Amino acid sequence: MTATGSVRDTHPLLAVLLAQLIYAAGVVAGSLLVAVLARPFAGTTPSGPLIAVVTLLQTAVGHAPIFLLLWAWLRFYERRSFASLGLTWGRSAWRWHGAGFGLGVAFIAGWLALQYAIGNLRIEDTFAGSAAGASVLYLLPVFYLARIGMIAIEEILYRGWLLRTGMARWGVAAGIAVSSAAFALFHFAGPLLLVMPLHRFHWVLALNLVLWSVLAALLTLMSGNLWAATAFHATPLWLASQVFVVGDGRPPAIAVVLLSQPKGNPLMGEAALAGPFTGLPTTLLLALLCAGALAVHRRRRSPVPVMPGG
Repeated sequence: MTATGSVRDTHPLLAVLLAQLIYAAGVVAGSLLVAVLARPFAGTTPSGPLIAVVTLLQTAVGHAPIFLLLWAWLRFYERRSFASLGLTWGRSAWRWHGAGFGLGVAFIAGWLALQYAIGNLRIEDTFAGSAAGASVLYLLPVFYLARIGMIAIEEILYRGWLLRTGMARWGVAAGIAVSSAAFALFHFAGPLLLVMPLHRFHWVLALNLVLWSVLAALLTLMSGNLWAATAFHATPLWLASQVFVVGDGRPPAIAVVLLSQPKGNPLMGEAALAGPFTGLPTTLLLALLCAGALAVHRRRRSPVPVMPGG
């Protein structure tokens, strides 16, 4: 599908605002739904396999209103299908998901190597946390699925929708720029952040978020879908939350390897700010990945920019 394939494209600047409002309203509605459904089980703590069921249900129920609101806008204003945003099933879905997963693993490996090289990484413990032990490793795939569900909405909003609308009106470069700037802004400013702050602002973190979004946009353009970008986005967050976890003073639920950053600060990287997405070493790593993705995209691109189709 070409960038102008929808019946009516939302203006990119309006889409930036709507993305914030849809996410904020959806999160509030989802949180209320989860609270209502969980009320009969108040005072109980899930354990064993029940943790997996609760985790997936909370993710599905908590994020469903966001998907519903965006679907309604697409259906009644843009008059096109939700599938056109790029998470359609097909032969290539698993292949591109695998590519994004591998790139996410490579990113974390590079981040660990760079942090170790500058002396800002130390192993504190293994199989640590409130649900510690090798017996809970079966939960890791469950947490990955939950992370995919959480991240899919960000990719749909900022790569599937905003990137598309920017390209439709102003071209590929402008689409990447607008969607990437909006993605970084989403983490620091917006109606939801007035009551639920995500991150403390720092210019290095902001730059890294822009580079991260540029890389995700290039993956979307190369693949023609959102599977690679979603897996690439979710995998490092999953690994940094449950596998290679940098302690920030609070006990993690699960940490296969618990790490510390003895020289942690916003320039070198610190868990308190945003884990592996902070620091100039991450900036260097993301810049190299963006350069590589851009080179591949230029070799593979077709005469007409391709966006997620449906």
